[in-house]
Amino acid sequence: MVGKWAGTGKRRTRGFFESGRVMLNGQLCEDGQVQVGRFDHVQVDEVILQNEVPRYIMLHKPKGVVSATTDLEHETVIDLIQEDWADQLHLAGRLDRFTSGLVILTNDSRYSESLTEPSNKVGKRYLVEVDGGIGPEVISAFEAGIWFAKEKVTTSPAAIEQLGPGKCRLTIYEGKHHQIKRMFAKFSLKVIALHREAIGELELSGELKEGEWIEIIPTPGQTGGIPEAG
Repeated sequence: MVGKWAGTGKRRTRGFFESGRVMLNGQLCEDGQVQVGRFDHVQVDEVILQNEVPRYIMLHKPKGVVSATTDLEHETVIDLIQEDWADQLHLAGRLDRFTSGLVILTNDSRYSESLTEPSNKVGKRYLVEVDGGIGPEVISAFEAGIWFAKEKVTTSPAAIEQLGPGKCRLTIYEGKHHQIKRMFAKFSLKVIALHREAIGELELSGELKEGEWIEIIPTPGQTGGIPEAG
């Protein structure tokens, strides 16, 4: 089986390989059954048929910027990446417009799924400030899980570290709509500041100012690393 680049049919594609005309990642390949991945370099004779570069972007999202690829009214995270390949990216988990912090963008769907698939239980860590005191009953409830009637589910146990009367560091393992705000609302607490510090083992670089981004190289085998082929 070969990749999607072979739009002329499997038989003809197999013939390309078996005739010794295909260079796969710089090496002659004559195996008509080879699996060609999305990011493999494929050249037939002197024609490059596939040469897409995998991109993994860490971005420090400011408040007011929308976690979307396009928006008619507001600046988006894609607008912050002024590169000709930026429109190929998608988000691996969103932040609402008024939340700042770590956003990961990529053109590798397998990678983004490794971060967002609920069964993987990848933690997302936030700095949170609310308009009141975070009492022991809040901490106990978060650590046990909060019932959401809308989805008819109980959240996974969260990790919470109190930093002050109305401040904490909170790690959750889902990504439900406005989840943190809804969790605190159960105790009549309003979130007044929310900032994402980490997704799994990916920490927002302290050198990145709001609106800045860098390309990263995820490490295989780690939470937030590039998933192995399966």
